[in-house]
Amino acid sequence: MHDFKHLLAVLNPASTDQVALRRAAGLARQNSGKITALLTADETGVGFRASIDAQLQQLRDQGVDVRLHVSTEKDLLRAVLLCQHRHGCDLTVKTPQPHSLSDSLFTSLDWKLLRSHSAPVLQVRSEVHDAQAPVLVAVEARSADTEHRELSKHILEQAQWLAKRQQSPLHLFSAHPAPMQDPMHPEQDPEQQARDYRDACLELAGHYGIPEQRVHVAAGPAELLIPEFATRLGARLLVLGTVARAGLRGVLLGNTAEQVLEKVATDILVIPSAKDQ
Repeated sequence: MHDFKHLLAVLNPASTDQVALRRAAGLARQNSGKITALLTADETGVGFRASIDAQLQQLRDQGVDVRLHVSTEKDLLRAVLLCQHRHGCDLTVKTPQPHSLSDSLFTSLDWKLLRSHSAPVLQVRSEVHDAQAPVLVAVEARSADTEHRELSKHILEQAQWLAKRQQSPLHLFSAHPAPMQDPMHPEQDPEQQARDYRDACLELAGHYGIPEQRVHVAAGPAELLIPEFATRLGARLLVLGTVARAGLRGVLLGNTAEQVLEKVATDILVIPSAKDQ
């Protein structure tokens, strides 16, 4: 699977402790990659800039290829998108953006980034991980939508590659509609539906070497079950996909990846569909 060779590390103006930068540096060392560190126009105070310059120089002294990009854009979302496009970065690494009061109605910056970005986004929350903690990939196993089926294959390939690089066990989780959530097929026996869905998950997992004991299936809303299971499993990384969406329905509902972002405490790698890349 694809190595991330050019990483975009979005610097956090609220802290001198740049978790995203250090995580990007770790990935760059693993993959012989390089980093573009993004600083926006509003983040150029003398003390903060001096701290960033010192951290970048320390990484260079350690052999990491890292450069600083200072954007004149005051809007962080636009700055990220323009920087990614200009430098051709294949992974954006950032810490979660604190929500504002307006996020109760309008989508947060993190949600907007997922909808607009053509490259995978790694949201990092901590650098402290159990070396044996698993990687969890969440997929939709029986989608009738070709785009979603291809996305599931893509994120499974990426999760498999990451788990091997980190020497972590890979688990698969999938949620299927509970009977009350599936009005299109009221005639189906719920137990048979659950068995059929699990069989589909096992078949999918088998293509990527995931053993049956690491395949987990539950009935209910994915946006609630995925964070709950990731916490119970103690996953170090959650990998899932997203399909871009816009308009009023998107503002009100979001999609599974966007809703999961708000509910998990682990790192999350969100991979866009091929159509959105």
